[in-house]
Amino acid sequence: MTVQASIAAMLACQQGNGALIASPDFAQYHFCWLRDSSFAAYAFDRCGEHDASARYHDWVNRALAGIAGQLDAATQRRLAGQSPQPQALPPCRFRLDGTVAADDWPNFQIDGYGTWLWSLREHLRLTGRRELPTGVRPSVERAANFLAAFALDPCYDVWEENGDGVHASTLACVYGGLTAAAALLDQPGLLGRARDVQSHVRAAAVAAGRYCKSSVSSAVDASMTWLATPFGLVNDADPLFQAAVSEITGKLTLDGGLRRYPADTFFGGGAWPLLTAWLGWHQARTGDHEAARRNLAWIAGHIDAQGRLGEQYGGDRRQPGMYREWVDRWGHPARDLLWSHAMYVVLSTELEAGVPHSGDTDGTDKNGPTLPRR
Repeated sequence: MTVQASIAAMLACQQGNGALIASPDFAQYHFCWLRDSSFAAYAFDRCGEHDASARYHDWVNRALAGIAGQLDAATQRRLAGQSPQPQALPPCRFRLDGTVAADDWPNFQIDGYGTWLWSLREHLRLTGRRELPTGVRPSVERAANFLAAFALDPCYDVWEENGDGVHASTLACVYGGLTAAAALLDQPGLLGRARDVQSHVRAAAVAAGRYCKSSVSSAVDASMTWLATPFGLVNDADPLFQAAVSEITGKLTLDGGLRRYPADTFFGGGAWPLLTAWLGWHQARTGDHEAARRNLAWIAGHIDAQGRLGEQYGGDRRQPGMYREWVDRWGHPARDLLWSHAMYVVLSTELEAGVPHSGDTDGTDKNGPTLPRR
């Protein structure tokens, strides 16, 4: 299967209103997550499907307008030194019609707002547009102000776990979103807040002698690669970060793919194509194209005859009991995941281009809004 199969699968996930369904075949994922979908929009832009990306960003703009009061109220309460009640916090996951899903599933993750701001800036850059459209500016301002207010607060991590922690991958998304918003809005204060986040992450790493998954876990997590790729919060050459990447590959590799974290038991804790692609993306950016291509080939080998690429593989062999427990609870794991396809497309286009992209700017982007120097 070529990368075109993944592009087609992503396009098939887009609804008429621009929303992107996380998985068409897994009922629990019939929602639109800001984080997953914003990376998918970036993948659309990387492969030239700019209209699909634009339609998604328009959908987000409408969805955020629908919760404008909630965003503003949460931000104001936080700036006043108060902690809003969980049910009053803006969601990371929406119904496909743009309304908020009212259920007991953890829905407070700030990484999605950072990822959307970063993805929107990338969309404008990759389509050669220098001005932020007037109609989207209020949503960008609200999302940026909310992100700045809650930047260092505990929230659920990328895996919707550990709601009492502050997480490395979340902070990477926050940093990426704030730097993007600072450029889009020409607001230096947002860049200052991004630097607060960066200083926090670096200070914690120096104190611990290593980068850790979160404030409540010293383990590694494959999502820690986001600190460098694509958000640039840390330098690729940082010895502590290089050690983290080595630990990730050493502890989380399974049958050639990459698992989430050592203690993962979700559907047996298999290897995830999206994380394998992320490692490959980082390897491609740092010049290890051979390793990146091995990861690309591993992912391609898991695309089935129908062009589907699932969420994870190998958990049934690694922890059969936990795999069966999750199958009994939710059915078989997602066989077709938007985010898996998206990161495969990103890695493929990165290797095809062989040139630096968003995380490698020197601060003077020639194709879009001027970026703040980090």
